[in-house]
Amino acid sequence: MSKALENYHKKRTLIVMAAKKLFLTEGYRATSMDRVATTAGVTKQTVYRYFASKAELFRATMETLAGGAKGSYLFGDGEVRSELLGFGSAFLTFHMDRERLDIMRLIVAESPKDKELALTFFDAGPKGGWVAILTSFIETRLSPNESPHVLAKLYCTMMLSMRMPILLGIREVPDQGEICSHVETVVGFFLKGCGC
Repeated sequence: MSKALENYHKKRTLIVMAAKKLFLTEGYRATSMDRVATTAGVTKQTVYRYFASKAELFRATMETLAGGAKGSYLFGDGEVRSELLGFGSAFLTFHMDRERLDIMRLIVAESPKDKELALTFFDAGPKGGWVAILTSFIETRLSPNESPHVLAKLYCTMMLSMRMPILLGIREVPDQGEICSHVETVVGFFLKGCGC
């Protein structure tokens, strides 16, 4: 990689990390490109050289936070139940990360006044991530009567059923034992519902 390209990537990463910090602590609407520039230690013109708008910068931030979802989970060729348990554990652990919980709080709080924010979030994260990976597995390994995509969304929704009390601050993030127990329960219901 050339020095110029390396510097480009470093500066872009610096700007995205500064934006992420501000979006998560101050919210989307309260974060200005000026503040991002100051936090990143660059000029406002530099920020605009990399990102034409705050919406574009938010998309880059969402893609960074979605990092582990896009194609990083690989199913093996083990027994279906154990494969779904492994996927469920990875999925739930991913979504219980503090930054991902904070971004959900931001989306829930601000998207009613800015629909584009929610659309950007879904396009950068949930739309092509975990559900797509699971849909492929269901198609090839379960041969269900229902749509594999619908079943994958249902499975992921059941997994995330424990998230709302955490988002509301009613309970703490579950430990690995609680996650495993929840995953076991969901996989049991899911397989029973699929007739497996």
